[in-house]
Amino acid sequence: MPINIDWAAKIINVPQDAMVLIQSVPSVIYQLDLDVFRKTLNDLQDDEEGMPFLTTHSHNTTVEVGGAILARVVQIINGYTVTFEDGQYRVNTVGANSNIGEVTNVNQVSVSTSNSAGLQDLNSLQAASFDGQVALDITSSFSGTVFPVGTRQYPVNNTADAHQIATERGIRIIAVMSDMTMDAEQWGGGHVFMGDSVATVTLTLDPGAGVETVEFENMTIQGTLDGSNILRNCLILDLVYTNGFIFQCALDGTIVLGGNQQTTIMDSYSNVPGGGPGEYPKIDMGGSGQNLALRNWSGGLGIINCSSTISSMDFVSGRVVFEDTVTGGDFTVRGTCDVQDDSLGGTISDLTLNQTVIETRKMTTNKAVISPDDLLTTVYDDDKVTVLKRFDISADKRTRDPQ
Repeated sequence: MPINIDWAAKIINVPQDAMVLIQSVPSVIYQLDLDVFRKTLNDLQDDEEGMPFLTTHSHNTTVEVGGAILARVVQIINGYTVTFEDGQYRVNTVGANSNIGEVTNVNQVSVSTSNSAGLQDLNSLQAASFDGQVALDITSSFSGTVFPVGTRQYPVNNTADAHQIATERGIRIIAVMSDMTMDAEQWGGGHVFMGDSVATVTLTLDPGAGVETVEFENMTIQGTLDGSNILRNCLILDLVYTNGFIFQCALDGTIVLGGNQQTTIMDSYSNVPGGGPGEYPKIDMGGSGQNLALRNWSGGLGIINCSSTISSMDFVSGRVVFEDTVTGGDFTVRGTCDVQDDSLGGTISDLTLNQTVIETRKMTTNKAVISPDDLLTTVYDDDKVTVLKRFDISADKRTRDPQ
């Protein structure tokens, strides 16, 4: 039930669910943000029902004095009073100096104000409480956007409110504290979702979630991206429509490239144990148009579903398998790596150290025997080449035999 006004009786009614529950044990405490409260009163006053009546309050905004920002002042005027929903709990008013305590109708509710001649602006103090992050935990009991909801101590329990808090306060980082699914919320704008731990936070992205240009860090992640994403220190399961940058991540499923954009994967590795057939994560090239730059990869890796691409891969160690769904494309593989080419088309340029050793051995094994008569000494005089000497080489001597 929202805040409402009995205009005839001049009573402002404040229900419990219009405030933020900040403590349940040992006593129940709610918090009323007076800046939010006066904005609600403004909305009620400019409605058709409220317009004929006298204004409910006066408001003086924040003032900077000697480098300190002094708080706003909200006063209930014109004979209006405030009634809190009856019950055995306390209400703490924050965000402004006010006369709420003087105009509250008495019942079981205890009202605590924090008036002070030197009270600083609450917004500045609240910003420190967020520490640059909006805390999001869907198992939390806190919702809404009124402070302290969204702080680490009072994490918000839904993405819509988290988005609004972040937007209103200019915060980019969303601290994800528990496993969750993101469905319809539209993000973007450089937001960063930071998990508490890869082991404790799994984020599942539904196709309807808008996460273009969003970063993800320190979590297990799966689902559908929207492109131009950055992933850092994540465990990546099955992930669709990947392009952007992947840094220091473990792959444990199939990632599907998309968007006709390049994907760069740096300092990452396979999280799949074993070395048998199919025991490796896979990169689905998405057909054509998605280029891949793989740098400092460790472990096994499979490449599938490619008809046209330009890709280069640098391995620290491991194995790469080009499966038979690779029908085109230009791949260059370098570093220390076993290359298994089961592709049905395209060009696989094996420039790995392993292949270099193999080619060197072939050259050594197939090398023609050179006779002493073939060893010639030559000098170069302008464009004329003259053979001067032929050496007679034996086991214990070398003699010159002029030709």
